[in-house]
Amino acid sequence: MQLAIKKLSRLVLIVALAGLWTALLSDANRAYAGKPDNYPMHLTVDRSTPERCLSFFVNATTDVEGVMERLRMEYEQVKSWRYPQPLDIERKRVDFLMSEVLDSMDLSEVPQWSRQSIGTGTAFMISEILRLSNVKTDTPLRKLKDDLWVVPGTYLQIGRIQEGMRMGDVVFTAETVAHVPTLYRKIIASKPVDEFNVYKSYTESPGGVIPPVWAGVFFSLPGFWLVSYGTNTVWQWAVFGLCLLLLFFGPFLLRRLFRQGAPRVLGVAVLTMIFARLGDYVSIDLASLSSHGATIGSVIFTIVFYLALSLTVFMVSEILAGNYLKIARLSANALDSSIIRLLCRVGGVFASLGIIIYGLNTAGFPVVGIIAGLGVGGLAFALAARPTLENLLAGVVIYMDKSIKVGDHIESSDVEGIVEDIGMRSTRIRGSDGTLISVTNADMSAKIIRNKTMRITPRADVTAKTDAYQ
Repeated sequence: MQLAIKKLSRLVLIVALAGLWTALLSDANRAYAGKPDNYPMHLTVDRSTPERCLSFFVNATTDVEGVMERLRMEYEQVKSWRYPQPLDIERKRVDFLMSEVLDSMDLSEVPQWSRQSIGTGTAFMISEILRLSNVKTDTPLRKLKDDLWVVPGTYLQIGRIQEGMRMGDVVFTAETVAHVPTLYRKIIASKPVDEFNVYKSYTESPGGVIPPVWAGVFFSLPGFWLVSYGTNTVWQWAVFGLCLLLLFFGPFLLRRLFRQGAPRVLGVAVLTMIFARLGDYVSIDLASLSSHGATIGSVIFTIVFYLALSLTVFMVSEILAGNYLKIARLSANALDSSIIRLLCRVGGVFASLGIIIYGLNTAGFPVVGIIAGLGVGGLAFALAARPTLENLLAGVVIYMDKSIKVGDHIESSDVEGIVEDIGMRSTRIRGSDGTLISVTNADMSAKIIRNKTMRITPRADVTAKTDAYQ
């Protein structure tokens, strides 16, 4: 009875704490998320002309900046660990406008994995450049040539997309996107202002455009942690550093959770994948690491993730190949174990290489283009790999011919023993004295092999007829 009462008391306490937490968050939202007067509910998205593209971009970013600035001012008045949150309708509008703002720039030269973060930061830098250069929605543009215009007083260029699914749209050009950080630093250095800087607020706040409710914890840190180095604060660099330490040392410290051998390698690879994704999410998405820090971090996390994924696939294929004999005993109709083991290993190798190539391309390295453009170098590589390919093909021939298989007792002019394994490169034979002999598949396929396991004992009547004939 007393045990039941204790459990019931704990349950009531948990429910009460959960209700208190929900109430606090609700109060925070009601206190901070007051709807501004004359809140505009509609904004026409039009990128058919450079003037309309500029007008929409200025209006959209101004709208988003207004929400960000208002929330920051409300936080400064309260200085609580809770950061004010917008109304749901405001949040949805901010998300919609930011997606359209990103579409107002040509981000084709930006790696796919970083377009969201780099694009958002670039948009806010462009917004600050336009504001400090006194560019308005009706500022006339100067035409440079057909389908290319420049914003007066800046080097920002707006051009028309000439091909692809977005052909005809007018956007800030890819060249402009690439040079915006340099232009922004020059303008900020020449025109220092004390007003609200949306780019600075975005890069130094956790959680993206609208900081989460717990962002006040970081804004309440001592002054040292809020000092900026580059476009990121000390606490953001510290979070990034911790994520890197977890990525490189976490799997190593946890390796003892797995058995030695292939299971341990597989376990470490899987943990590395998890820590890579976790580090990317925490440092880039939650801590809002930006600029060069975000670029370097995303490249590291992406490459490590795909390398770990390729190792995972390879080790799974090796484990399947090594344990197929145990699995095959469960079925009377199992295929030849040697063929299955070879297919598993070859499939694992090619799958791993494909994942590595895809991962490097995702990280921004044009591996496919480099391989396609190797030319003479690719031919030299193919010639250098010729022996390996010959052994691989010879192994396939041995499997298909079924002249020998694992467990057979074979004999040739210089080799005799039990076949233990037929791999991608060589065949391993255990000699009568216990030594292990490795013969390349190409040499094995060229030898005259006597398979004693497949020897047939002559029948008695056939032997009698042979003796009578002699």
